[in-house]
Amino acid sequence: MLKSYNVHMNAIMKKEITEILHTDKNISQDSFDKVFELMYPEIKRLANLQLLKLNAGQTITPTVLVNECYLKLSKPSNLHFENRKHFTYTVARCMRQFLMDRLKQNMRQKRAGEKSSDGITSIVGVDDINIDLLDIDKIINKLDTINSNLAQLVVLKFFSGNSLEEIANIQEVSRSTIMRHWKMAKSYIKVLQYEI
Repeated sequence: MLKSYNVHMNAIMKKEITEILHTDKNISQDSFDKVFELMYPEIKRLANLQLLKLNAGQTITPTVLVNECYLKLSKPSNLHFENRKHFTYTVARCMRQFLMDRLKQNMRQKRAGEKSSDGITSIVGVDDINIDLLDIDKIINKLDTINSNLAQLVVLKFFSGNSLEEIANIQEVSRSTIMRHWKMAKSYIKVLQYEI
């Protein structure tokens, strides 16, 4: 009973988000705030997942990460989202940029890179890949020049912590399409790790 209620409420929320983003192409601050509020639990979950990838001792909290994304995305020049998929990807990309900037800053201060506690190995599933977060960022940037759709998939998988089914839902494609694209993305990651 509770599960069907949650599914029903989730569907209503998705519909409301879609309507706001669809009717307000140059989204107003009020509309942006409403979408951010509706998606806050998902955004906070993404922030938690991102911070789990960092080593113990990092000082960024999920609330800080969410607030930083809100501040960056709520600037008037950034208030354009095509749909819920675009909004979700933009939040994930914003988190990635913030974490990479923070890691680069720490690296300059400590003269050492911070490794991901589970690395991309657990995401990609290949034992011979061991890449730190800064290298993952470089790989995504290179992949974006080759195939931006695959780069978006890697961002959603690694930096948002979405499952392939969730990504298929966000991108509104079939699970088999996402599986095929994920295999291609993993192949690129294996090759690109040697070029960084």
